Amino acid sequence: MELTMAPRATDPVCGMSVEPEIATSRGLVHEHSGQTYYFCGKGCWLEFGDDPERFLAPDHVPSM
Repeated sequence: MELTMAPRATDPVCGMSVEPEIATSRGLVHEHSGQTYYFCGKGCWLEFGDDPERFLAPDHVPSM
């Protein structure tokens, strides 16, 4: 039997790998410019909500 892993997302603030289903169930999702972003925790979610462009800038280096 072959195991398939659920798709993962990357938290744009810290760079952690996140399971979208878990983030969604915890309310750690943010829509910005037609794109959905998923977060590892409330701190990253709040930071992103304050200034999404900061974390989406090409020169942003995740904090992890």
